[in-house]
Amino acid sequence: MPLTESPFSCRFLDGLFYMSCVLVFPSYWFVDRLLSCVVSTSDERSHGSALRILCLVFGTPFFLLLFVLSVPLCVFGLLLWAPLHQVRRPYSYQRSVDSPHRPERTITGDCSFIFVSANLCLLPDGLARFSNLSHTQRRASTISKLLCSSPTLENGEDSLPTCSAEDVLAMMEMSHEKGAGEDDLFEVSVDFPQNADFICLQEVFDGRASRKLRRCLGASFPYILYDVGPSGPHSCSFKFFNSGLFLASRHPLLYAKYYIYPNARGEDALASKGLLCVKVHLGTTEQKQSIVGYINCTHLHAPENGEWRSDLV
Repeated sequence: MPLTESPFSCRFLDGLFYMSCVLVFPSYWFVDRLLSCVVSTSDERSHGSALRILCLVFGTPFFLLLFVLSVPLCVFGLLLWAPLHQVRRPYSYQRSVDSPHRPERTITGDCSFIFVSANLCLLPDGLARFSNLSHTQRRASTISKLLCSSPTLENGEDSLPTCSAEDVLAMMEMSHEKGAGEDDLFEVSVDFPQNADFICLQEVFDGRASRKLRRCLGASFPYILYDVGPSGPHSCSFKFFNSGLFLASRHPLLYAKYYIYPNARGEDALASKGLLCVKVHLGTTEQKQSIVGYINCTHLHAPENGEWRSDLV
């Protein structure tokens, strides 16, 4: 499927979709705040119960009332939003034309590309709390800065020490043998590579968090696919979330296709999990022949205590 920046075939549908999102957002935000008042993280519980009791007593009825008042707008917005998803392409595309482009790569012999992949759990804040995480927008801002910048010394060397997995295991075993306490354990720092070619992220479900990532990454990664997967009515189910997949590339993206997994179960059935397939222009040979590559990005079924499955597709 050729890439276009709009997920719709005309501007009118774009505007209609934006309006539907504006109408739905207040109810979405009030429910998110309501869950945040009810569900607490271990960090919040460690600071005592006074604040949590105040949130329950005052915050819960307040946001519940606001949600009830916003329902009429939400219903009208959903009546626009759900049908539009039936004609929407299963992804959105950002192409930052003002971004500084690297010279086209000349491929000779063996070459390598650097990938960064991470599951970020950028769910709406209320839902992220079920995974013992909070402050989704704050985490999205911090992650964006980490992905966009990597501290280096003046001579170009990494400012933070790096170590292999074998080194980490050796240090852990050494600490265990010495009976070291928690304060004596080694701290492992990870420095993101500055010259990564592709960033493949999972669980970028929250729209505001996605915008933060795109705003920051767009300067270095001119080609970004986000909001991947259908939402709303799909087959005999309703998808409350897209796939959460997010792909940023320094190299031009040529085509993309998305395959939704039809046999999702449990809570994963609420999201459009599937496989994103992308064709990328990697460079040219010395004979000016174009070289392309294919990238697949996915997020599989992941129940907390589930069994292995092979029937996703």
